[in-house]
Amino acid sequence: MAIEQSELLLGDELVEPRIFVLEIDGKPTLAFEAKTLHEALELCHEEWLRADLGSLSSNGAPLCCGGAELGARPALPAEIAAFNHAMQRAASSDELTLAFLVELDCALVEVVVDPGRFPSQG
Repeated sequence: MAIEQSELLLGDELVEPRIFVLEIDGKPTLAFEAKTLHEALELCHEEWLRADLGSLSSNGAPLCCGGAELGARPALPAEIAAFNHAMQRAASSDELTLAFLVELDCALVEVVVDPGRFPSQG
């Protein structure tokens, strides 16, 4: 049986990616897919993400400052719905899709992630 790209073989079980939320200083900021919580937490340590978030603002305030605490947790039903809505509107891609849960000051944001950069391949 072939494993689809959206599934992971974990032991003898197929596991579909789940939706997680990245929080910045406790504020739910964006939703994304990952296979496990551990994989979702890896995103919190990516310097490219912190830099990209630092260049964006919401209501005139930067999304992420240098000392901000980034964390990940499983998404709540409303956050999953927001992610699914964003996925329906996004162009089809094999790259990581980030759905912002906050209103951004800019009209359009496209963050392109090289699939080899997340999760770490090693």
